[in-house]
Amino acid sequence: MRFIVDTDVPVVTRDGTALATNVWRPADQRPAPVLLLRTPYGKDDIASYGGNRPNLFALLEAGYAVVVQCCRGTARSGGVHVPHENEAADSADTLAWLREQPWCDGNIGGFGASYQGAVQWQSAELLQAIAPIFATADFYRAPWYSPGGAMSLHTVLTWITANAAGEALKTGAVQDLPEIMRQQFDTLPTRDHPVLAKHFPWLDTVFAHPEHDGYWQRLAPAAKAPALSIGGWYDVFVDETVRSHNERLIIGPWTHLSTDYRGANLTDAHLRFFDQWLRGKPDDSAPVRIFVMGIDQWRDERAWPLPDTRRMDYFLGEGTLSVSPMRTGATTYRYDPLDPTPTIGGNTLAADAGPRDQRPVEARQDVLCFTGPPLGDPLEVTGHVSLTLFVSSSAVDTDFMGKLVDVHPDGTAINLCEGMLRARYRDSLSAPELLTPQRVYELTLDLSVTSTVFRPGHRIRLEVSSSNFPRYDRNPNTGGVVAAAGPNDVVVAENTVHFGPARPSRLSLPVISAR
Repeated sequence: MRFIVDTDVPVVTRDGTALATNVWRPADQRPAPVLLLRTPYGKDDIASYGGNRPNLFALLEAGYAVVVQCCRGTARSGGVHVPHENEAADSADTLAWLREQPWCDGNIGGFGASYQGAVQWQSAELLQAIAPIFATADFYRAPWYSPGGAMSLHTVLTWITANAAGEALKTGAVQDLPEIMRQQFDTLPTRDHPVLAKHFPWLDTVFAHPEHDGYWQRLAPAAKAPALSIGGWYDVFVDETVRSHNERLIIGPWTHLSTDYRGANLTDAHLRFFDQWLRGKPDDSAPVRIFVMGIDQWRDERAWPLPDTRRMDYFLGEGTLSVSPMRTGATTYRYDPLDPTPTIGGNTLAADAGPRDQRPVEARQDVLCFTGPPLGDPLEVTGHVSLTLFVSSSAVDTDFMGKLVDVHPDGTAINLCEGMLRARYRDSLSAPELLTPQRVYELTLDLSVTSTVFRPGHRIRLEVSSSNFPRYDRNPNTGGVVAAAGPNDVVVAENTVHFGPARPSRLSLPVISAR
């Protein structure tokens, strides 16, 4: 198929800012539905906004016009880039411009991954359909903070360091890069990173809003459009991908940086979805497609959560997990903010994200392990995992982490999903309340989602700790402003997990009947 390419087309917004835009459109000049991608990563590198998820040229061959635009203040567009701040208005102005073009038939969908997906959610009320990949509609809960109230430090600093690197290479200011990389995670106070402050002054605003307050609520999308939501079990956004989906959902065994999408056929999924919502062609394929780990199989489903889900509780005991409450007891550990439990694999932007052997972490004194007996039959766990803990602390604030682990017969301990709760946010992310030292509290932790089959001979394990660094920032345990705490502004917390019939700490798994 022949098509026309227009590059560096200026789309002028309501405040006079010109947004650099590339347009690919069918050469026959007939009006066509448009697929829009707005990106902060540059519009001229096809691999950065399409590649094989979906393939740009397949969209063109199917008769769509494809429009790619640099977000305000990035690459060739004018203005200053402040994440999320101008995307709704700039998207609205771009969509108004598109609908005035003779080659646009008025039907417009959005696509793209990561920040490009977040942009789609911010303009969802003006689009016929969206296809966000590895993205979120709630910018507090991901990427900046977490469902449990801690800053997603690794995601935040890795993303802005990568953007700083791009700007440095563009401007020639490469001498800053080694300093950025050296300081990015270890700096205390967290908000006092001098190089990042120089490149990204808006980061002060993120640090100034650690609660889910009006700042974050203002940025939330006003409405939803039909969405093809695509995520990975080890992606930083998977919890929000699942939480915000409404029409179609695809979850694979991917991290945020994965490049192998075999078995998912994401290009075909995009075409079927956009043909349905922009061209009125019915799509009777299954609305949910998931990859089940453990048995490593793709499976189609009719709904999410899976209709045959049943909750199964595993109660904590003295290093054990059991289907009934164990005798009363408690286990105490010390959490030192200056020696936090390290992140190994999991849902980060690191190159080693994903499933990794957790035994080095489990060998630490500040990590509790609760392990069930070897399984006699396969056990499928697919859905949302939660953890109820009865805890007390010597501190007025501290964190609690939970991690679901698959222990293989040879002892290898593979992480599946995890979550945390900053104790001050136990009742509300917008109204913090400190702890009374040594008082016992019942906390509920969201451990995110997974899909796996524990095979016979494998064991279910729960890890409990109070840090996961640098995935999350470290809690100084003082109850003060976390981002303002320096090395001398921390205290060691003595944290206790209670269990037994009166204080039934328990892991709750979504168990699926044998298929």
